[in-house]
Amino acid sequence: MEVGGRVAGRRAAVAGAVAVLLAATGCSGADCAFDDCPDVPAAQAGRLTGTDPSGAVRWTTPVADLLSEPPVVSNGHVVVVGCHATHVVDVASGAVSTPTDLAHVIGVVQGYAVGTPAEGDAIVTAERLDGAPGGWSWQESPLDEDADRGYRSSAVVTRGGIVGVRGRSLVAWSPGSGSRDSVEVPLPVGAWRLEPLAAADETHVVVPGSDGSVLGVDLGSRSVTWRSLPTRPDAPAGVSVRLVGRDVVVEVWYPRTTAAAVTGEAVWGTERWSLDARTGAARSPRTTSTGTRSTSHSTPSPTVLHDPATGWTVTQGLRERPRGGCF
Repeated sequence: MEVGGRVAGRRAAVAGAVAVLLAATGCSGADCAFDDCPDVPAAQAGRLTGTDPSGAVRWTTPVADLLSEPPVVSNGHVVVVGCHATHVVDVASGAVSTPTDLAHVIGVVQGYAVGTPAEGDAIVTAERLDGAPGGWSWQESPLDEDADRGYRSSAVVTRGGIVGVRGRSLVAWSPGSGSRDSVEVPLPVGAWRLEPLAAADETHVVVPGSDGSVLGVDLGSRSVTWRSLPTRPDAPAGVSVRLVGRDVVVEVWYPRTTAAAVTGEAVWGTERWSLDARTGAARSPRTTSTGTRSTSHSTPSPTVLHDPATGWTVTQGLRERPRGGCF
């Protein structure tokens, strides 16, 4: 009884300490005041700094926002997704544009921010960064919301356009061409849900297939030119592709257990290999490993972003959006 009393006492002490901590942070009970997107005073705004290819700092721009996603480089711009707005920063001048007609910016193409429209049924919309009239959008009839969501989640930008998978078709558009004609390539399978494509250049695109395979598509010839299968094509639980130079790194996940590991996450078996993104030729042998999957929330946002197209480098110093909630 004495031991039980001491254990109970310790539990009560710990519970009391937790209650005090939650109360102090405003995250308990009906009085919870947790704000996951607080205002950022101008004096506390994060700063982005641009450095030219010679290493000279050319500009500094304040952005009064908090990062919701890691910033990315897109055709001479850095796309900064904040919790209040999305900010598109020109790497050479530091000029900031804030698209108002887009709910999500996929990338920048030929002076347009391209992404998901804030309103309406368009699949994608292009908005001029200079604020001038002349926007562009793509809509299909009849509507197919599932196929449209699939296109948006798979879409990436190339130097001259946007490309994604809708159903079992790869569809590429060029918003600044003045033409409404698209390039469409039939595929043997669809794209893996919520996984973006990898665009090696304006012509060659790599698709993470819905069956766990990886497909190389040549937009010039409008054909699938190569395909790579995982060793267990009947069992994948996920597949992703990412570019590293001229190569594409493929990762395929297989479930090992859904029970939480020590880190609190499920354990997966991962198969990894790399291919030439244009020809599909093997570039590294396949390897396997076991562990947890990283997520965008667990990966720190980069502080230095390099634009290979211009040679400029942007250093960002924005704070992350707070994550948590009320208990």
